[in-house]
Amino acid sequence: MKKLLVILFTILMLLPSWIYSGSEDTTKKFYEELYVKLERDLENGTALEKINAIHYMASLRKFRFVRPLSRELLKGLDDPLYRKMAAFDPYVKSAIAHALGEIGRKEAIEPLKKALEIVNQIIEEERKKLEEQKTKAQQNKSPELFYERNEIGPAMLSDNYIYPTSPDAAWSIADDFKKFIAIDPNDEWMQVRMKGYNYVNVAFFIIQAIGNIRSQEGVDAIVPYLSHPYKDLRLATALALAQIGSLKALEALEKRYNEEKDEQVKARIAFAILFNDNTRGQYYRALLGYLRHPDPKVRYDVASAFRELSFGEAYYDLSDAFLVEDNPQVKKVLQQAIYNAYMDNLFPPNPILDTGPQRVWIQGNPYAPKENK
Repeated sequence: MKKLLVILFTILMLLPSWIYSGSEDTTKKFYEELYVKLERDLENGTALEKINAIHYMASLRKFRFVRPLSRELLKGLDDPLYRKMAAFDPYVKSAIAHALGEIGRKEAIEPLKKALEIVNQIIEEERKKLEEQKTKAQQNKSPELFYERNEIGPAMLSDNYIYPTSPDAAWSIADDFKKFIAIDPNDEWMQVRMKGYNYVNVAFFIIQAIGNIRSQEGVDAIVPYLSHPYKDLRLATALALAQIGSLKALEALEKRYNEEKDEQVKARIAFAILFNDNTRGQYYRALLGYLRHPDPKVRYDVASAFRELSFGEAYYDLSDAFLVEDNPQVKKVLQQAIYNAYMDNLFPPNPILDTGPQRVWIQGNPYAPKENK
């Protein structure tokens, strides 16, 4: 009887492992079939199938996707005929660059660098073509209007758009649809083009991806974009160099800060420097000054910077800025920055135990919180 009970007990103990073993095999099979389908759709699917596969890959973050995504990013990028197809639209290419950044493997750096070089050539060609059209129109005294696609497209907007005017006023995809009587919601090319992405978007996401990967190999490729004629790319580059955080990146940021004319970009560069070396008090003081800037875009960038930096010494300056702020989105970010500053004062880092970057007033000149009077 005892032997029978022992055998029965052993069977009951082993039964769950058999069940779970079968469940594990089923799960592996499911995901393997899913991965194969995603790779097939990425290579041979329609534009919408490609986008769906790319978004899946970005969320799964599997290293095996790096090579197929890299191949697809470069595919057709240097062919003007391919670029007119929905499957090779800037919206698709931007999604691929974003996915590579989310996966974060340094093996993607080389294809991203190559893609960025080609995309910048496309941007430059479009800029020269537009200049020629403008010159011709002036010579013929034509009333035709021309818009330079020098900003990231409307698809970057959200319902809570913070700026007082939309970039749609200076950036339009209307030319793509002039020859049609109406937009067909079932047409794949029209669906993709209505997203409004251009090649500035693609360059933006490539630079962002290089920053997300945080490899020193990407620094040399993106440093020249700190002086790019398009502001959106300078902003993206400053943030990417902040994420990489090498000495070469910091030197390039400091050099560009002294040459930059646009104050939103200067504020972003100041944040990028402080993010990696917050002993440089001159950039901290510069950011405090930008809190009172008349442009809400600059104030939003600065509020976001202080939210990330969590400097307790900025508590009272942030509170003062909040009292006079009239933009609801900037106020929201300032609230978060004030909370982070308060928590930094409540639980300051220990300069002996903490190995990461320290607060401004711990290293270098002291900037302890002082109430403004």
